[in-house]
Amino acid sequence: MKKLIALALAALSLLGLAACGAAETELPEPTTSGAGLPGEELGVAEAADAVFSLNYSSSESLNPYATSNSANLLVSQLVFDNVFELDDDFNLTSRIIEDDYEVSANGAYWTFTVKEGIKMHDGSELTAYDVAYSISLARRTSRYSGRFTTMYGASASDARTFHISTTKPNRLLPYLLTVPVVKDGSAGDSRPVGTGPYMYVEGADYVEAFSGYGANMPVERIYLKEYTGAESIITAFEDSYIDLVTNDASAASNLGYGGNTETRWYNTLNMHYIGFNMSSELMSNPTMRTAISLALDRESAAGLMRDAAVPASLPVSPVSPYYDESIAASADYNLQLCAQVLTNAGLSDMDNDGLMEYVSYSVMHDVELDIIVCSESAGKGDICKLLADSLGTLGVKVNVRELSWSDYIAELRDYDADGKPDGDFDMYYAEVKLGADFDLSPLLTENGSLNYGKIADENYAAYIDAFLAATDLDRSSKCAELLRYIVSTAPIVPVCFERHEVITHRNVITGIEVTANNIFYNIPEWKITFGEVKKGD
Repeated sequence: MKKLIALALAALSLLGLAACGAAETELPEPTTSGAGLPGEELGVAEAADAVFSLNYSSSESLNPYATSNSANLLVSQLVFDNVFELDDDFNLTSRIIEDDYEVSANGAYWTFTVKEGIKMHDGSELTAYDVAYSISLARRTSRYSGRFTTMYGASASDARTFHISTTKPNRLLPYLLTVPVVKDGSAGDSRPVGTGPYMYVEGADYVEAFSGYGANMPVERIYLKEYTGAESIITAFEDSYIDLVTNDASAASNLGYGGNTETRWYNTLNMHYIGFNMSSELMSNPTMRTAISLALDRESAAGLMRDAAVPASLPVSPVSPYYDESIAASADYNLQLCAQVLTNAGLSDMDNDGLMEYVSYSVMHDVELDIIVCSESAGKGDICKLLADSLGTLGVKVNVRELSWSDYIAELRDYDADGKPDGDFDMYYAEVKLGADFDLSPLLTENGSLNYGKIADENYAAYIDAFLAATDLDRSSKCAELLRYIVSTAPIVPVCFERHEVITHRNVITGIEVTANNIFYNIPEWKITFGEVKKGD
């Protein structure tokens, strides 16, 4: 049975989701921006040396399954092919897997074939045993394990064929296999053998272009230099001793790089959203939760994060072909409709004090909502205040409590003896990295690991499972059914999806495309041009 997922996604994208009745989402392109002095002609940035260099940590492993060091993980992207690649337009490809992979009729058993002639850095040929081993490693590694909670196992039946079985149907499984391929048995190696465009050289402070990759690289060697601490890294980059850095502009670790630079933004699956305490008298009412969605100006919220976010009213990335604009529109910012929905929820200014009240068990109560947010993340507190101001114009008082990470998590995980949220909050602002299959089970199902508000509606699981099990022909309609139910009941309120940045020196690299899973996605097509080396170096 031919695998048609990638073709179906591409077709949906070209058709603008006509099957779902949606218009194509307009998004900012992965932009390039530069910095320099006003009126200055921006040529190639001045170089500190005539080599291309990345930062790394010599004391930590360069094995992608044995390190959490972000610099070393970036270096590893040069060395290892991913099983599958997912580009910034949500297209699925693979350098190492044949296109004719198969899935069983029940959607829970997959068969993949490894392409012939793929060379590993030690001269051996890549086998299905290497790929199955790598997927099994990923399943046991904290960095990747969250996406494989329904995987039963991965195993090879011969040198070219491997199989994956899952505990429930998921016909979007290949979208989760954006994990690096290492040689079978190399879990303990600090510099494992891979199949990527560059290879580790034992004891050397560089990676070297791999002649067996089948393409010419822009430079023969990429050097590894070590700088520790934010100030040291920034200085090394601005002085051109390292040539490429990545940055999450919405994180507490956001680094401000200056100088003559270029920034390229790429889309991620990191979704910001507002969750609800389902034990809260007001938030247990889906009509009230819908009002929160209508009061949230997502365009302004994304603006508070500058270029680092794209607004989203649905829990699906706006770059995905499953993002349905017609469904999203019903959840978008609309204060006039919000006022009407609040009235439908039983709220009104009963004592003419300019603030809303509601009646519960014949007693009038002031409406006063409490939202908690981690104070250590850039922009999130401002977005909560934006929501509070919006609701405030309608007479709904919202208190924004910015907490340290430890206090924030403690509040979310505070449950009573019956397992219901016992924290003193009505709403919380959170961030989650979704899988590329958009499985919302951890967020919305009763035993989901991220179901902090204790959502108990069994319909979510049914809709999610139907979407994941759907064939190419009915997947878009099953996704639309799921999204319509989510919008109508508002168990969470999506805010935006993050964009991260790759920063390089001005005009040093051309032809670059970056993705969330692989900064060096198309490195054979890069052209690297060094500026004039600084005098005295």
